[in-house]
Amino acid sequence: NGVLTVEDMQQRAPAMFSDTKAERLTDRYAAFRTADLLPIMADYDYFPVQAAQKRPTKNSPTKAEHKTHMVAFSKADDQGDGSTRGEIIVYNSHDGSSALRLFAGAYRFICSNGIVAGEGMQQRIYHTTKSIAGFEQSLRSTIEALPSVLQQFEVARNINLDGMQQYELAKQAVMKRWGAWDDSIVDVDGRPIKGSYAVDKTIRDALGVQRSEDNLSDAFTVWNRIQENVLRGNVMIKSITNNNVGMRKARPVTAVAEHVRINRELFDLLPA
Repeated sequence: NGVLTVEDMQQRAPAMFSDTKAERLTDRYAAFRTADLLPIMADYDYFPVQAAQKRPTKNSPTKAEHKTHMVAFSKADDQGDGSTRGEIIVYNSHDGSSALRLFAGAYRFICSNGIVAGEGMQQRIYHTTKSIAGFEQSLRSTIEALPSVLQQFEVARNINLDGMQQYELAKQAVMKRWGAWDDSIVDVDGRPIKGSYAVDKTIRDALGVQRSEDNLSDAFTVWNRIQENVLRGNVMIKSITNNNVGMRKARPVTAVAEHVRINRELFDLLPA
């Protein structure tokens, strides 16, 4: 919950401090060093509290210092309402794969869940000198959007979901990560198509309670349980490989881009 030091950020997301860009990019691409945002964010009383970046893979042409990374900022003394704190999330890379993006978001203390707002809650800044000059305006727009995100949480806390409504919400949520399994998922030769699929047990597992404080039926708590279970892999899924068709425990989402994508799409399912 504390403010990250420079050393913390260098360890968790070293690409933040890169002064270079991928060699294949032309001079039209203006590298925008994420670390240069720190003093600007501090001027608005926002400081880094989380940082992560995509891990380099053996066959990837992208160097570690150019990888996609994210940093979450909050006000240093902001404990929110005691359960949820507003955050500004910065998403960037130096390999040309993504614009710099700003999201309104939140952090839920009880489960250490980061929440990224969905459609209409992001600012996109392309890597050009002209666009970068407008960063502060984009930041102000994101800060202005933050109260509406937190207000959605308050509305959801006052909505009670019955068992069927909870099941339907969980069903929609798991489909944001996995396709639905049915007997028609076969190739032209009648063999099951390789992949990971959601089944009825996946949906029911997504509603699982990880701590007693979350054993409630209001929409915000139910939605948070689902979000946590889907992103952290606390569910069983059907897995089809060359050698096996069976159930297995899902893996947690670790890729930054996929984490942001699923998180935003789940946010759009929040009852309000």
